[in-house]
Amino acid sequence: MSIWKSFQNGIIDRGRNMKRTLIVATTSYAGMGPYVSEIVNTFSPEDDVYFFFHDYEDDFFKRNIKKELHKKSVFFKQANSAINKLKELLLNSEGYDSLILDVCREFQIQMVHYINGLPSIKMQRCLEQNGINILSTVHDLSPHEAKKVWYKQFRQIVSYKRMKENLLAAKLLVTNSQNQYEELSRRFPEKKVYFHDFPSLVTSEIANGTKIPVELNHINKPYILFFGRIEEYKGIRLLFTAFCKSQELNNNYNLVIAGNGQLNIDTQKANSNVLFINRYIHDEEIAYMYKHAACVVYPYISATQSGVLSLAFYFKTPTLTSNVSFFRKIIEESQGGLMFENGDVDDLTEKIIALLHMDVSKMKQNQADYYRLNYNPQAIKNTLMDIYNNRK
Repeated sequence: MSIWKSFQNGIIDRGRNMKRTLIVATTSYAGMGPYVSEIVNTFSPEDDVYFFFHDYEDDFFKRNIKKELHKKSVFFKQANSAINKLKELLLNSEGYDSLILDVCREFQIQMVHYINGLPSIKMQRCLEQNGINILSTVHDLSPHEAKKVWYKQFRQIVSYKRMKENLLAAKLLVTNSQNQYEELSRRFPEKKVYFHDFPSLVTSEIANGTKIPVELNHINKPYILFFGRIEEYKGIRLLFTAFCKSQELNNNYNLVIAGNGQLNIDTQKANSNVLFINRYIHDEEIAYMYKHAACVVYPYISATQSGVLSLAFYFKTPTLTSNVSFFRKIIEESQGGLMFENGDVDDLTEKIIALLHMDVSKMKQNQADYYRLNYNPQAIKNTLMDIYNNRK
């Protein structure tokens, strides 16, 4: 009998008092890898929680999930190819749904938490018909406002259509954005909506990294850093323009734009003071980039939630962000950086110069204090365990 048939026939026998949870991570793409691993690593083998990871060739999850949890984990490895990405997009997670169901049956799972990605509607119905609750983490309730190449637009359309279907069917939702928590609660008063803080993205590999990006060996001036996956909504073009128009910045600094993705900037027009490291940045290289940057700039056009401030605050790098609501809340609360008016290139240039000229000792102390108090893994674990055990 197939796993699907087993579930549909209701042959799973589970004790009434079981509170066993399976956390499912469907991708380590971009910042999702550190996001998942930092949450998962808050758990211990004694907790009644199991794990399913969709890994790629780099074995990110297998490398970053602590060893003592491996015996309670399934690592499903698949090539990170264009064909597999297309199949996953069009078929959702059906390529490994049967494995997830197998784990549920073997370990008598009572709740499945999709920590990223979403179950197919077929999978959702199958689990719920057998009394298994589904908790879905909502990352971006609305698409980012930015121009995209055609295949990213297609992916976004399909993904958000599926998310809307899941939101309508889901009963339990959790988010890391206070704004999204309020919006979800308003839209779906009949659902249980939860909130927990965004985790730090500083994995042990990042914190202990000592590798110097080879490209940085060729610059001889202090540098202004942008780090992250290259996406239009992150405002990189705005930062590029703000830097290039300032003679003061060009005379005294380099601009380093580091991250994988499609730049959509005419690099031929860039002067010698702009360095593009347009590739995947290995975790072991991140510490050096932040520690040696004169400042880091996050010029995002839109952001519902992000973990990038955890990197800046951990390494105590002077920070400038746009004043989108997510950043504004943290910067105002922490006093750990400056802000500029979103989309205003002149204000961005002025604030970069102001940051580079100011005494940042207090800012760095504020960053360290905020990081210690707010990126608290134990608090995240406690919140999730309360949700899993229906204590919230």
